[in-house]
Amino acid sequence: MYFKFTFCPIILLLWASLSFAQNVNVVIHGAASIAKTDDNFVCVTLDWLPAEKCDYNQCPWGKAGILNLDLRYGALINAIKAFNPLRIKVGGSLQDNVVHKVGEVSSCPNFMKREDGLFGFSQGCLSMDRWDTMF
Repeated sequence: MYFKFTFCPIILLLWASLSFAQNVNVVIHGAASIAKTDDNFVCVTLDWLPAEKCDYNQCPWGKAGILNLDLRYGALINAIKAFNPLRIKVGGSLQDNVVHKVGEVSSCPNFMKREDGLFGFSQGCLSMDRWDTMF
């Protein structure tokens, strides 16, 4: 009986909220261009995922994450030159957990496995030295 009395007000509330909904028309002018991308545009994303990132007993990242990647590796440098002009995006899955060691930030932790963290990791840090090496 308690279930019926609780369920009825919820249904009434949902019905009332739907009855006040408004129709909205959206018009998209697809003929008007606001930007153009060159046919030779190439963009690469460097992800934050640490070497410890594993799924289904597979750990494919190795040292390919931005914090571990050897930015002076000859093959990487040659690949970047070959795709000139190349846009590099630094970001990806753990971007929201990156702390930038700038100014008064004193703690600069490495990403650590953490069950309750984003994608199973804690916050991690990008030091100014690593930033300078990247750019």
